[in-house]
Amino acid sequence: MTPHITQEQADEYAIGSLEPEMERVVALHLAECPACRDVARDSERLASRLGLSTPITPPAAPARLRRKVFTSAGISRPSLHRRAYTYGRAIAGVAAAVVALLAFTAMLGLRGQVNDLQEQNAAFQLELDDFRSARIEVAALTDKVSEQARAAALAEANARQDRELQVALLSPDATTAEVTSITGDDRAVGRIVWDGAQNKLWFVATNLERLDYGKTYQIWVNNGGQYVPLGTFNADATGFIRYVTEIPEGLGGYDSAAVTIEKAGGSDQRTSAPVFVANLEGIGR
Repeated sequence: MTPHITQEQADEYAIGSLEPEMERVVALHLAECPACRDVARDSERLASRLGLSTPITPPAAPARLRRKVFTSAGISRPSLHRRAYTYGRAIAGVAAAVVALLAFTAMLGLRGQVNDLQEQNAAFQLELDDFRSARIEVAALTDKVSEQARAAALAEANARQDRELQVALLSPDATTAEVTSITGDDRAVGRIVWDGAQNKLWFVATNLERLDYGKTYQIWVNNGGQYVPLGTFNADATGFIRYVTEIPEGLGGYDSAAVTIEKAGGSDQRTSAPVFVANLEGIGR
């Protein structure tokens, strides 16, 4: 296999300025060398771009150059017709050489512009990657701030509920009643606090079994023989629950209370036996 062609040879081959013998050698090599074919195709693409750009008008050959060409060729003073013919060929040769040189020079300039654009594109890509990284960092910081804000809001809400529950426990108008587990689990301890002044009811329990997905605890109060649902809840991972709800308007008291296990979302009617009960007849009236 012949040696690989150079970039200069590829450019000259693309614009047709190689010597015929060298052009045949290059053509034969390109037929068997994929790597050099890629180089030559790149040069041909540049040459085609150059061909679509502003036409190159070859400058007129100066008289001194014409005389030098004629002298080197051994031409003294031929006939007018011969001189015109010879001059024409010489000028055409010089013009072709100038056109090839200008095309080759312009091709090198175009290649340089393409390389500059590639470098600028690479630099822009790096800046874009940095910008994306910065956006990711800002988003992460925003999420972190949001999480901290949510945690602070949750802590504030818990603190407010603690204060309200303490007020209810200390209020002489509030009623506190122990809730008894009827499932046989003596570890579970519950308490209901009814505070008419704050118009709220609390259910607090420990060691309560955490229900699986699709189930929920629901609290009911019996008023005049009819059970009124007052909301749903579930224990946390430690088995603790502190549930608070507004007392419905018109419900001035209740006779007893119960906690049942219902489907997720709760039910309008009790569908299961209670797991906690409290006999508070007359409480809250």
